[in-house]
Amino acid sequence: MFRKAFLFSLIVGCSVFSLFGQEAAPAQTEVADITMLDTNKTSTMQKELQAAADQGYRLLPNQGTWLLSAMLERKKEAVEPIEYLLLATSKSSTMQKEMNQASAEGYRFASMLGQGAEVIVAMARPKGATKPTHELKLLATVRFGTMKKEFTAEIAKGYRYVGQTYFQNWLGQVEYVAIMERPAK
Repeated sequence: MFRKAFLFSLIVGCSVFSLFGQEAAPAQTEVADITMLDTNKTSTMQKELQAAADQGYRLLPNQGTWLLSAMLERKKEAVEPIEYLLLATSKSSTMQKEMNQASAEGYRFASMLGQGAEVIVAMARPKGATKPTHELKLLATVRFGTMKKEFTAEIAKGYRYVGQTYFQNWLGQVEYVAIMERPAK
């Protein structure tokens, strides 16, 4: 029961997070300019994602995790040029290290693009920016009780929830992951 309640809390938190800062839905007569990317290789996705960003497309929030796919939308108004960076690994500890390095180079969490044996995280920053703006924290555990304790402790330190996924470790166990961020100090 506790697992279901915690998972529900994460899902509700994610839904509430996605509602804030979003503009109102377009009128029904407007047609969104949407594109989808799908590939088998992370390096190809990196190139295609950046090419789409250079054309004004941006990742939609709360991506599902359809293997290595991405949905992007182009707004009618001008958007600031951005750079995307994909991080891909099969270990949560490696992902934390790579996220820390990207964060130190000015990237922020943008979306999850894969889960399971290999997790793919999309990071974004304004084009040319290199100054860190946020610190990222990846919480990973096989037990929900541990996740709740760690999650609560990080919120008390000023972190906020930005995404979730899971890793499947070499033993076949599911490792639940929450990604959090706070402004850099």
